Amino acid sequence: MMMLIWVLLGFGIYYLITNKGNLNVNLNGNRTAEETLKERFVNGEIDEETYKKMKATINR
Repeated sequence: MMMLIWVLLGFGIYYLITNKGNLNVNLNGNRTAEETLKERFVNGEIDEETYKKMKATINR
């Protein structure tokens, strides 16, 4: 029974490490500049023109 718990725990950890597809944060917990920019645009803090200019600057 104890061995089953360790095996399941191991599979859980493996899954969390390998299945990063839906994570929007880096492993260190910080968001990328592009994610922050996108959030500001969605929240209406910046307009579309500003968003496009800043995104182009980030992606250089």
